[in-house]
Amino acid sequence: MATLDQFPQRDGLYRIMPDAVAVHDRYQDRVRMLDRVASEIWLRADGETSLRDIARDIAVLGNVPIDVMYQTASILAVLMNSEGILYSSNTPETLPYHLQIPQEDQDLDRMLASMVAAGWLNQ
Repeated sequence: MATLDQFPQRDGLYRIMPDAVAVHDRYQDRVRMLDRVASEIWLRADGETSLRDIARDIAVLGNVPIDVMYQTASILAVLMNSEGILYSSNTPETLPYHLQIPQEDQDLDRMLASMVAAGWLNQ
């Protein structure tokens, strides 16, 4: 399946900053700062929207040629995947609670329960 036809999913707790998105890389225990386009892809990577649809939306909003955004989105998705902060599935999947919204907007108890259920934390 082509990268554009997959469903990208966030894989890290995150905060929305004034000029970027800060993502906690849980595998290397560090924060990754995403640039403007990577941030747009990240925030739209809900597990239920294809990368093709995400790229199309970003292209239209940014007045960027669609082919350029398809290529850019594919490259950024592969890079974020290799960094361990995003992964893609061949089928749509709903994100667990702790990945759905920025960390500062989450209910702490619900976030912890979601992280335990997803295997991120031991009880």
